[in-house]
Amino acid sequence: MVENDKLAILLEWFKDNKVSWDNTKIDVRAVDSGFGVFALKDCPENETLVKIPKTCILSAKSTGVANILEDEAIEGGAALSIAVMYELAQGTESPWYGYLQALPFSEDLPIFWSEAEKMLFQGTELEDVVFNDQNDLNDDYETVVMPLVEQYPYIFPKDKFTLELFCRISTLVSSRAFEVDTYHETAMVPFADIFNHRSGDEDVHFQTDFDVCEACGELEYCQHQYAEYLEHGSGDEDEDEWSDVEGDDDDDDMEDAASVEEEEAEEEEDEALQDLEELENAKVDFWKDEEDDDDENKDTCDMVLDKPVKAGAEVFNTYGPLPNVILLNKYGFCHDDNKNDYISVAQDNVFSTCIETVRDELFGTSQASEEVIEQIVERVRERFEYFLTNEPILCPKEDDEEDDEEDDEEDEDEEHDEEEHEHEHDGGCCGSEDKDEEHDHGCCEDDGCCGGGEDRSPPYFANVEGLYEDNLICLLHIVFVDEKLFAKFQENIEEALKYFEQLAKDSEDGAKKKNGDLLETKKMVYTVCKRLSELRRQDYLDASGRWVPIEEDIQKRDNETSNKRQYYALTCYISEKKIVQRSIEYYDSRIKACELEAKSASKKKQKSRK
Repeated sequence: MVENDKLAILLEWFKDNKVSWDNTKIDVRAVDSGFGVFALKDCPENETLVKIPKTCILSAKSTGVANILEDEAIEGGAALSIAVMYELAQGTESPWYGYLQALPFSEDLPIFWSEAEKMLFQGTELEDVVFNDQNDLNDDYETVVMPLVEQYPYIFPKDKFTLELFCRISTLVSSRAFEVDTYHETAMVPFADIFNHRSGDEDVHFQTDFDVCEACGELEYCQHQYAEYLEHGSGDEDEDEWSDVEGDDDDDDMEDAASVEEEEAEEEEDEALQDLEELENAKVDFWKDEEDDDDENKDTCDMVLDKPVKAGAEVFNTYGPLPNVILLNKYGFCHDDNKNDYISVAQDNVFSTCIETVRDELFGTSQASEEVIEQIVERVRERFEYFLTNEPILCPKEDDEEDDEEDDEEDEDEEHDEEEHEHEHDGGCCGSEDKDEEHDHGCCEDDGCCGGGEDRSPPYFANVEGLYEDNLICLLHIVFVDEKLFAKFQENIEEALKYFEQLAKDSEDGAKKKNGDLLETKKMVYTVCKRLSELRRQDYLDASGRWVPIEEDIQKRDNETSNKRQYYALTCYISEKKIVQRSIEYYDSRIKACELEAKSASKKKQKSRK
């Protein structure tokens, strides 16, 4: 079926399902291998372009097999993928046929590339991501889909629920689904997924009422809320207590008053019925306004303009501040100069690099004995464990701080005498010079420290400028402060907090007075950072062990415009190489600055002695 035919069926389906938009203002057109939304006239900021009733979205709660998914306790992305597969299997009988027929069979994602093409990711952030995604999909198919096929073969026929189809639909769903509300959770939202992505310069955003009844999805008051009200009561305990205190005499008076009220209510009801009959005889449609109100107030997902759009321009949405590794892996494209890109270093590599740096500082090129090496390892391990144990306090995340504030507000009335925490971190514990922007890198926080855990520990990240995140800088300071100061940290965590607050303050103020011990600590920290980036640099060497100049990579990439896969893979590769190069140059400059400051301080000290 050609794209225009698919589009015609899709637009008709939108109308049948009460998806509303002003077709004098926006138009849906075929672009590349999909569709796009274009402005037909100038549209102002904050205008709602599309309203999509939640009754037409496809989720694990709205699909024809919702009861099975609920009975089998299948949730999340796997549940939505199965829902889409089931509706696809129904063909034209599915209520979502008009929508589903217009979707691509799958996105061109790295997971479907040939093994030779996947070799383009060797050494990059994508290498492990693609491998892990394939393993996760295989596991989901074996543990979730296959049991359904075996238990309900007449509902989930094996030929319609193959591993290949599950992988394709899962990746399609992950690239198009929206977080809708507490009932549907993640769902396919027709029309909303037509808006194409533009990073950092989007025109619209997705808007929905997220807090709905978790049992039925109703936005307004529903029977479940009423049942909960009946179960827990109105909460007017004082009224109940007072009513129990009142005497039997009051009960008689209340019974008399109740009988009078019943008689008056019956009279009013009779009058209302007479009025109703008169309206019916006059052929008055007294339900009309209520129906209209229902239509206007229907629970919808809306696409709302963030800024004015000119006539003729394509209207873009955004998937969020995502790095190229996620854009390519999840959506099948990426772009140059992505400010959200990063590189990562494994925690085990940080640990071993710290050991090497301490050894080199103490012994230089001389050979250290095994006993001394073991002492260094234990010293670094002790400090690693101290940091990892106290990381939530030393480097709190913004979410943790917000949760703490909410908890404080809730407990304020109950615990007035509790001492307040006197320290503020302003989002960073080590100052702005090495501060990394907050990004969701999609990493799991597995257990394991210093190579001792069975699972891989979470990595540390350097942002697009090559600067490592605060948590790593904080860890390295803990590793390299002198023994006396570390002993204070162990005795009282407040001492560590004061240290990092002063470090941040000095960084912001550009403190003129330089502490010799602090300069040495900083130099060691920067040395480890530089070595980590140099270690990461080895992953991007060619087969002969050569670091290919980035200019050559760009020229090679630009000659591959007809091969989108290679073009995108090289774009990711080039971006990460730039970060590595920036990182090495930056930390090398910081090391030299520390050496100059130390040298200058030494000269001043010698002069003062004379």
